[in-house]
Amino acid sequence: MKRFTLIPLMLFISICCWAQPQPQNGQPRFDPEKFKQMVEQSLTAAAEFTPEEAKAFFPLYNEMRDRQRENGRQIHELKKNCSGDSKVCAATILKIKQLQVEMANMEQDYYKRMIKAVPPEKVFKVMKAEDDFHRRMVQGQRRDGNGKGMRRDGNGQRKNGRHSESAK
Repeated sequence: MKRFTLIPLMLFISICCWAQPQPQNGQPRFDPEKFKQMVEQSLTAAAEFTPEEAKAFFPLYNEMRDRQRENGRQIHELKKNCSGDSKVCAATILKIKQLQVEMANMEQDYYKRMIKAVPPEKVFKVMKAEDDFHRRMVQGQRRDGNGKGMRRDGNGQRKNGRHSESAK
């Protein structure tokens, strides 16, 4: 009788565990709100914003990033959906370049508005800190399971054994 109740119970538990969303490679899922908070904290500290400056700066910054993300999505869709036809590819290239120019102009307009909201020195500090933040985030993604950085050999291959054998 114990086996009869134990087997369905074990089956139920295993199904429940299997149905839970699992993070890949032991990493937690990406949380956009948490990432946004991390960026804001990092940039606020680097630029030494006062609370008033942060209130004036971050709505502009977040609006600019949202518009950049939308342009990036459009560019990604154009690249993904382009067929092999020469005329279609030429038109797609022109549209992508037009979107990139629009994005650069839009970014320039937002930086002009940011400079009016906070001192230019702090906007420049934000630009540098943003690059540093993203570089740190990318380097964090290049860590192996032990928290150690992935070293590369002279051929650009990883030395942790995963891809180095394919170069031989």
